[in-house]
Amino acid sequence: MGYFDPQPKIRKEDFFDKEEELERLSRGLRHGRLVVVSGLRRYGKTSLILTCLNEEKYDYVYVDCRLLPPGMISLSFVLKMLRGELERRAWAKRALKRIEEVAVGGVKVRLRGEETLIGVLQELEGKVVVLDEAQELRRSKYRFDKVLAYAYDHLDVKLVVSGSQVGLLHRFLRVDDPEAPLYGRPYVEVRVGRLSEERSKRFLLEGFRQYGVEVSEEEVEEAIRQFDGVIGWLTYFGYSKVIGGEGLQSIVDKASRLALNELEHALKVYGVAEERYREVLRVIALAQPARWAQIKRWVEARMGRIPNNTLASIIKNLVDSGFVEKALEGYVISDPMLRNGIIKFW
Repeated sequence: MGYFDPQPKIRKEDFFDKEEELERLSRGLRHGRLVVVSGLRRYGKTSLILTCLNEEKYDYVYVDCRLLPPGMISLSFVLKMLRGELERRAWAKRALKRIEEVAVGGVKVRLRGEETLIGVLQELEGKVVVLDEAQELRRSKYRFDKVLAYAYDHLDVKLVVSGSQVGLLHRFLRVDDPEAPLYGRPYVEVRVGRLSEERSKRFLLEGFRQYGVEVSEEEVEEAIRQFDGVIGWLTYFGYSKVIGGEGLQSIVDKASRLALNELEHALKVYGVAEERYREVLRVIALAQPARWAQIKRWVEARMGRIPNNTLASIIKNLVDSGFVEKALEGYVISDPMLRNGIIKFW
């Protein structure tokens, strides 16, 4: 497969240098019930999870919550996704039958809702259930954290919950909220971060060597600077270079537009407030790091007065969604390609 293959990695030889995170995830699965994998977009969380599960020969069900439709999510749609995943697993026939039909008093009936979901989890004892980008489940009236707590307390099921919108992920799990179902349950958190400059260089050089492609040292160094340790973007650069022979600037522009498109899609949920979010992101991108006072002055100069609590809510939502980070000297755009896209294309 190689380091630059854009698909999530499933073999250790294709997964670059995250031994510490792999070991922590492995220990969490061996000794615990719940593992939370957190990190911003394109940090390699999915590859980390799938590599660990496949290398250690776990039977698992993987639900990609990014595939859920926009707006409110119904329990029936989640069950439909779960059924599609179970159909791909030869060992999952009994669990699949829980969704299709069961015998009640000699009569076959189709179960629905929570009863079905719990029934499926009961049939998955001894397995691992992965909810990738699980914060998306917050967009439902159904309390999925309640079912996770039930599985944690009563079933021999391992739970792996991941998310790139780290604040929203923790809002979904609410493990520190005394009123929440998962409160007080021990869990392991595996945090996935950026690569250092040294590791970024090794990743690129070894990746190009795998494909027999030569790239100048100057271009490699500039790519390291531009992509700032985000392994997903380094992979995108390597793949684009190997497959299409593109120049660095062309790749950076495409990556920036891709990141900006994802942001624009996410901002739609804020309706008439979207333009305020855009202005906050603009000033952070331009002034990075941007202090509170700078952000407030910028927004008010362009849109009129904004109450402090409103601005605080906007910034908190952007941080929780993973688009903005709080640094020592102010706020910064988390993704280097997103920052470039905001500056160049907005």
